[in-house]
Amino acid sequence: MSFKTIISMTFAAISSLWPIQAAPPGSQAGLEPFQRIDLQQPEGFRRELTLRCLAQLHDPGFRKLLAARLGPEQTRVSLNQLVRDWAELWPTPGHRAFAARIQELDQDLRERLGIAGTSTAALSLRLVWPQTNPDDQGVPWDRVLFAVRPRSSASGPDYVEAYDRRGRMVRLDPRIPPAVPVILAGGDRRETLRAGIETVNRGLRAAGFAPAAPATAPVPVECAKLTDIRLNQGQESWWQDGVEAYALVSGIDPAQDKPRVKLVDLPYLQHEATQYSPGQILLYWSDYRYRAANIQFFDHGDGTSYKDLLDAVLKAVGAAMAAAGAPVYAWIPALADAILRAMPSSWWRDSDTWLDTFYAVEQGQAYQERYGAGNAVRISLVPWTLQPRH
Repeated sequence: MSFKTIISMTFAAISSLWPIQAAPPGSQAGLEPFQRIDLQQPEGFRRELTLRCLAQLHDPGFRKLLAARLGPEQTRVSLNQLVRDWAELWPTPGHRAFAARIQELDQDLRERLGIAGTSTAALSLRLVWPQTNPDDQGVPWDRVLFAVRPRSSASGPDYVEAYDRRGRMVRLDPRIPPAVPVILAGGDRRETLRAGIETVNRGLRAAGFAPAAPATAPVPVECAKLTDIRLNQGQESWWQDGVEAYALVSGIDPAQDKPRVKLVDLPYLQHEATQYSPGQILLYWSDYRYRAANIQFFDHGDGTSYKDLLDAVLKAVGAAMAAAGAPVYAWIPALADAILRAMPSSWWRDSDTWLDTFYAVEQGQAYQERYGAGNAVRISLVPWTLQPRH
């Protein structure tokens, strides 16, 4: 049985969920090149991307492929892969041209984020499923909306801008989950964060400020293990993409008079006001000269350029080292403050957000349900020894 036959059988099973309608007038987007992405105005590129994807809903193949790949059990799909497969299954000049445009936009976003050297797919479609029984086959796929995720702010948006299949704008309540399926187009924050952490750590290693690969000597390694963590924040809104957090740990190099800094991914940390028990190692004490280091937590946003983040961290390292007359051990708390001061003002707009700082975490100490300086993150850390195999 051919791949196309299998796809056709799958589509036949879901056709009743998403009936085919005639294309509304003016629904097809032009194929002129996308405007270059501005990370300071991410809502603009999300709107353009949303409208261009919405315009393809006139195509039965695109609708069926979308319905086959998004649902209550699979709420995210790579946009690049989706349109590439669409253009291969239904190879028309228009489909191929649209797939090429999406690939251009994906590449442009990766370049703007400073992760062009990775294989990460930067764009995705995310489904917000209605608050109904996921097994309910009566969910009206024909009423699907494409929404533009608004800019995050302390006060929150007045409404969420969305569009129905005929291109008519609908204003959704940002506090009440919608009663129909809603698809949001934009950057894949989880994947771009993973690639960004890899990029920044590689840059820090190249500059001599991050630990290289751990030594292979079969000796015990003293560590600090994160047993519990909770973000002490408010309730998330339905249009938000959860939390994509990472830790930035810093201390003093064990052999030279210079700081050591590293980003640590926290892939399990997805929601605020939820306790997680990861058992994750945050600190390897052999990486540091003194029995103390800082831990800072950040939440990743769409507007982060990881090249700028790397430059800011390197600037902070230089500022800490330049503290006139300060002994080396005094760099430890100064480094955490310098990192926050070094971030450009634009970095705080729809970009990575500082969550909390734990100054001078001590080796061998247990911290039970301890809050950071900002009272926003609560963690439990325990001493732990990584034993070699004999």
